[in-house]
Amino acid sequence: MVWWFSTPRVVFGEDALSEIELLEGKKAFIVTDKVINQLGLAEKVCRILTDNLWSAAIWDGTTPDPKVSTVKEAATAMRHFGADTIIAVGGGSVIDTAKAAWTLYENPSIDLPALSPFDKIGLRQKAKLICIPTTAGTGSEATKAIVIREDETGRKFATSNDELFPDIAILDPEFVVGLPKDLTAYTGLDALTHAVEGYVSVWKNDFSDGCSLNAVKMVFEWLPKSVADLSNLEYREKMQIAACLAGMSFANSQVALAHSLGHSMGSVLRTQHGLSVGMVLPYTIEYNARESKEVAMLYSDLASIVGVKGAAGTKKAMNFALAIRDLMEEVGAPRSLKEAKVKRSDFKQGLDQLVEFAMMDSSITMNPRNIDSEGIRRMYEYIYSGDIIDF
Repeated sequence: MVWWFSTPRVVFGEDALSEIELLEGKKAFIVTDKVINQLGLAEKVCRILTDNLWSAAIWDGTTPDPKVSTVKEAATAMRHFGADTIIAVGGGSVIDTAKAAWTLYENPSIDLPALSPFDKIGLRQKAKLICIPTTAGTGSEATKAIVIREDETGRKFATSNDELFPDIAILDPEFVVGLPKDLTAYTGLDALTHAVEGYVSVWKNDFSDGCSLNAVKMVFEWLPKSVADLSNLEYREKMQIAACLAGMSFANSQVALAHSLGHSMGSVLRTQHGLSVGMVLPYTIEYNARESKEVAMLYSDLASIVGVKGAAGTKKAMNFALAIRDLMEEVGAPRSLKEAKVKRSDFKQGLDQLVEFAMMDSSITMNPRNIDSEGIRRMYEYIYSGDIIDF
């Protein structure tokens, strides 16, 4: 079988933002959200551009877990401005909005929920895409994926396409140093989930494995330090690199069950994305490792990297799940829906929809162990209570 490994050009380190001065173009459309805009980060990019004789516009209409209607608004604004360069300044929601709006800007006939990896979009006829992440988690600056919500149902849908890789990713630690403690923890767990799932996905490969292994090691080393000292630029830079490596991994291998479960939780219970997928990750490890010795050995590889002792196999895989739970406790992240203070009544009321949305999520097809709707329902019960998976 022939495989491909693709990434954008990555510029990283202190003063990485100076790469903006080297861009070629005339009209830049900056996609961001109101919080990032108020912090002055989008304006910082805009100022560099205008100092270099660009025309630039800032659009700050992105919302968390953006809807298709929001994407269409951004695409319409791009069309009115006539951008030749789109610059996303923000977290995963901003970057996803920019990618999806870029798609509609270049090809208005595209139906986003129906977009597949095999469709020809025709990107880069009008504009290129530059991503400047303000979180160290989603890795969206290094991926060909987008996650958007349907307006009618609120369901998150994820899709990918090779044309959606950004042209350049700029990792400047100054742009993440203001991230608060809880989001530092949650986005870091998002990166960890990408790396772990990229390593066990049915589409894993030797190139994605290299990114996964280093990303897992880096998250365990640098996330606790980042949470403990929010102003340290070295810690922030290391987590940016870890998140980007994890993005490169799953962009070329895919995520799995934790994202199916997590996307559904975000849609139904409105839990933050990084917290959702990070919370369910240990449960999926326990589920996957019970059936297959081969998969347990993969988790054992990751366990060894983070210092878990013992012979490779199912027990070591289970101990890796425990190590992740310990990491979550260290950075102050809830390890169950109950700990996250989700009401039991809200959980029970939403359970049927949780199961339905998880089963519809495309990531489930990449999981190394099959699961049906009853298995999903049981998993959610365990995720609510915090019990270790035993089936």
